[in-house]
Amino acid sequence: MNDPFTVLGVGDDAGDDQIKQRYLALVRAFPPDREPERFQAYRAAYEAVRDQRIRLEAKLLRTNDAALSRLKLAVVAPSRPVCGRATKATVTALLLEGIDRACTKVSGSSEL
Repeated sequence: MNDPFTVLGVGDDAGDDQIKQRYLALVRAFPPDREPERFQAYRAAYEAVRDQRIRLEAKLLRTNDAALSRLKLAVVAPSRPVCGRATKATVTALLLEGIDRACTKVSGSSEL
């Protein structure tokens, strides 16, 4: 799936109201009976970012390349004699670190 923020034409710092207004404007411009493919793309994008928690998850999965890279290195690190799989604790720590960073970004913004 394409980036939902790009599909809707809003920034990743947009609020609930701005996203909803943009979605409704796009649906009015491209109704499902005339442009069903576009409508489905807009609907999927809106569902992916319709509230703050879902938006936070979308941003985390899209932008936290550092945590995902470290996770990849932990899983396939050739220097380790172990089976090459990350432990549950390692995966949990990396995901929590990413969520913590994303929450810090959100709480530092003027949106809240």
